[in-house]
Amino acid sequence: MWKAFPGGARRPGRRLRSGARRPGPVPGRVAAVCRAGLRCARHAPRAGRPVPQEAGAHGETGPAGATGGRGRTVERRNGARGRGEAAREAVPPAVRTLFVLLAVESLVTNYASTAMNVALSALIGDLDTSLTGVQSAIALYALVVAAFLITGSKLGARHGNRRVFLLGCGFFALGALVTAFGPTLPFMLVGWSLLQGIGVALILPATVSMLTAAFTGAARTRALSALGTVAGIGATAGPVVGGLVTRYPGWRASFLMEAAATLVVVLLVRRTAGPERPPARAEEPFDVPGAVLAAAGFGLLVVATLLAGRYGLLVARQDFEVFGRTLLHRGGLSPVVVLAAVGPAVLVAFAARERRLVRSGGDPLVRVSVLRNRTVRAGTLSQVMQFLVPTGALFLVPVFLQTTFGLDALSSGVVMIPVALGLTVAASTAARLIGRGRMSHRSAQMGAFVFMGAGCIAIAALFDPHERQIGAVGLALAPGLLLIGIGRGLATTVTDLIQSAPPPEEVSDVTGLSRTAGYLGGSFGTALVGALMTTALLLAFEAGTDGSSVLSPGQKQLVDRTIEQQVQVTAASDEAVRAKLASRGVTGAAADEIVRINARARGRALAVAATGMAVMALAGFLVARRLPRERSPGPPAD
Repeated sequence: MWKAFPGGARRPGRRLRSGARRPGPVPGRVAAVCRAGLRCARHAPRAGRPVPQEAGAHGETGPAGATGGRGRTVERRNGARGRGEAAREAVPPAVRTLFVLLAVESLVTNYASTAMNVALSALIGDLDTSLTGVQSAIALYALVVAAFLITGSKLGARHGNRRVFLLGCGFFALGALVTAFGPTLPFMLVGWSLLQGIGVALILPATVSMLTAAFTGAARTRALSALGTVAGIGATAGPVVGGLVTRYPGWRASFLMEAAATLVVVLLVRRTAGPERPPARAEEPFDVPGAVLAAAGFGLLVVATLLAGRYGLLVARQDFEVFGRTLLHRGGLSPVVVLAAVGPAVLVAFAARERRLVRSGGDPLVRVSVLRNRTVRAGTLSQVMQFLVPTGALFLVPVFLQTTFGLDALSSGVVMIPVALGLTVAASTAARLIGRGRMSHRSAQMGAFVFMGAGCIAIAALFDPHERQIGAVGLALAPGLLLIGIGRGLATTVTDLIQSAPPPEEVSDVTGLSRTAGYLGGSFGTALVGALMTTALLLAFEAGTDGSSVLSPGQKQLVDRTIEQQVQVTAASDEAVRAKLASRGVTGAAADEIVRINARARGRALAVAATGMAVMALAGFLVARRLPRERSPGPPAD
């Protein structure tokens, strides 16, 4: 029989079940638990004795077990948690309010990252620009965010996360207003791509660091998991809400909504949070060369992913020109390969500089030594994969719906609702189970990739040209999309695992690396799935035309020349292919045959790309297995 012991520990009773007294010394592990309990009991405050204040991770002070609305709650580890269900930490109202405000801003920023994808036609008409111009704005936004995430995290560590968060909100709101009232594309480039990109790079790491400091234990797991859920819902709802706003008030109203919501968050955060104590090392010189190297390295990787669809993954589909000078010729090495090699080389130089700066006693932009921590290293790699797989897989579904059934972006977004449902339920459930000790972070991550892989296989089986009603297709896609959403929800708990691994002085380093890893994972997912789809599409289309008995040799050559002249090969609807053929004088049976070949090649290419994402999910599962095993407290013993 076990008896309760002060401080949450347990000690063996003196009698066995038979009634005889238990002889002999207490085993070493239990003795250590008992000693921990004695220490807790000895130092526990008595009734009426004031509780001393303790410093948080970033210098803020508050009552033990609270945060004062901002700082890290002091986590008392008595070394002997009971084997029963973990008790829920009491969260002060100010901390709850802070979480709600941070979650709202996370919802807004993630909505902004996807809402404009459905407004391309409206943007082209209102700004008097081209599709290439709008795509350049989207690409620049992604480049700015990825390039400055680590810098944003370091600024938070040096000057205070709340201060940097508010500064980021200011940039974000200003960029939204500039874009909303801008008459031409340059205003959008400055407002959305530059100002809002910088704002997001400041907001994201500051948000995670503030929540890491404000919560501990199971409460932190729930908070960070809920933040990931909100971010996923914002990104998923972006095309739906953005489509509605673009269709009725207009796309400018979307930016006005973002600015208004952000300004409200700024006002409330300033009211609810007290003064912030500046960190200790703020007087050290800022690592400007390190920031430049980090921005260049990560920026080159993002540019490589953005060019993959246009130039090809390995072999260049067209000449690569810079300022009118051809650097790489068609049929040779793709610029993607060059940039993907130069980017990591720059990052290696960045890491070497940071190590030298640490040895000389300086303040580095990021301590790369944190990657020696097995949990941080494996968790960061897992975060890359958990963004790569669903981003790539969910990119394919709207392409399938729009090219095969002619749906618009709004209707395609409605079909994606099961993703948001699965994400919400799985994230909250996983956070609760981990907080109670019934599931480990490692199990959650491994399960996440199993669900995502199964979902990719399920939707790959539906990417074929057979005739179906759109309603039946939407229902058929729902299970696969739900599985992907469940996997993405389980994966949100990795943020808590990564943030809890390092000591307090290294939290900002881990935050910057993990946020950048997740963002790069999303970019890699889109690029990889696009490259797989394009390659499979070309091979399947060429095989279909070569094996056709309807097309004449001259028509086959015409098709081959048309494909070679395409600047960017992508999946096209049957109507678009038929219109292209008509402009070239191909009609009748030949046109019907090419449309049939295109439909079959398109379905096969989408299936190949989705299967590729399933393979990447398997790779993510293997990465998650490298996470350290955790001991989960089991049910109480008798």
